[in-house]
Amino acid sequence: MERLTTPPSTTKPYTLPSFSGELWTIPTSNSVMRLLVTGKETANAFAVVSTGGTYDKPIGFHYHREAHDVFLCLKGTMNVWADDQARELGEGDFASVPPTTIHQYQITSSHTEFIGLIIPGGWEEFFRFIGEPYSGPLFPTTDKRNPFEVLVPKLIAATEKFDMIPAREKPHYDPQPWSPTDSTLPGHCSRGGYFLRSGTGTKYLVPSTGTVIRPLATRAETDSKFSVYEVHASSLYNITDPSKSTFPALKFTSTHHAIYVIDGTFTLTVNGETTLATGGETVFVPAGAEWMFSAQSRYARCYVFANGGGVGEVMTRVGREWSEPGVQPEVGWWGGDAEGED
Repeated sequence: MERLTTPPSTTKPYTLPSFSGELWTIPTSNSVMRLLVTGKETANAFAVVSTGGTYDKPIGFHYHREAHDVFLCLKGTMNVWADDQARELGEGDFASVPPTTIHQYQITSSHTEFIGLIIPGGWEEFFRFIGEPYSGPLFPTTDKRNPFEVLVPKLIAATEKFDMIPAREKPHYDPQPWSPTDSTLPGHCSRGGYFLRSGTGTKYLVPSTGTVIRPLATRAETDSKFSVYEVHASSLYNITDPSKSTFPALKFTSTHHAIYVIDGTFTLTVNGETTLATGGETVFVPAGAEWMFSAQSRYARCYVFANGGGVGEVMTRVGREWSEPGVQPEVGWWGGDAEGED
């Protein structure tokens, strides 16, 4: 599988190293957007964008008529507002912001990293339109230019060109404490979206593999448009037979997958080509590819983004509910075939 530093602009499997991607910064901000998967790879099915930055002001309330945003905090802290609710997100916390929801975010720590899925793909052209290419190591911190000269004119033009409608009349308010309802998925998609605390919600154990999967967003919460799952796995379940995988090889006709590794190392085999992906790395698996993945380290964790239910939905369907943290402590096997469903 080809190892790149930016998305290839064509629909094919690829791997991106940590902190790489197509890099853009919004003038006068203290952050960088890394385009990991764009509409050009997915025929505008979705895009995946990671952001890294340091303390900054809120970006400003706005909404989208069609685009659905998600915010998954990977490091540090950030505030996310969605209509009349707001939370401070830490590592592993998640926010889903459906179309027409008035929202904004703010980076609130010395080094914050978060990743998001944008549905539909193509909206990431907004970042190219208002942004500037970035070539530094992490993110900018010294851009003191006048925003009314270098940013505001672009934003005004962008409102006419993109699905980005300012909501300047929305009054500012402070984030509220986390609620007990932030520990379960709502089971439906509605304006205002929802927040989900790290590690909460229903988890599923895939029998005998030790693999645990946790939905952050299913098709029920996204009007069947996409899904986000967290996967915990271990190489200890591969010791007795290295040919076994965390899950059998699958092929999805119209569902693309983006795998973002958090901890450890995963082995991914796509159309017969095998690659290793470690923390911070991204693997894109296009629709129509036959693929499988397994943990290569004693413990490994990743997030899986898909336009549709994808592999996450298949794994929860064959799994059983699991309440313990991490992976199953006993080594065992689960065998058999499975077919992917888009």
